[in-house]
Amino acid sequence: MATDLTAEAKQGFEAPAEARNPFYHSSASGIAWDCGRWLQQTGRTAPRAVRMSRGYSIRANDMLISWNPKDSSCQRFN
Repeated sequence: MATDLTAEAKQGFEAPAEARNPFYHSSASGIAWDCGRWLQQTGRTAPRAVRMSRGYSIRANDMLISWNPKDSSCQRFN
């Protein structure tokens, strides 16, 4: 069973705009935090059911999201 990363994603979602990711850059927690921030910045709902997928992909809110390690950006796949 995959590790639930919803708490880390919610931290990113609820963080003030000037906040920096407190987790190691490419850790699962760090990616979840960035994903939560992206959900907030794009006007989506608060993160739920967040877990890692393959590679640098993460599942959240019934979406598959790709995380770019070069600039910590996220992009929805489906």
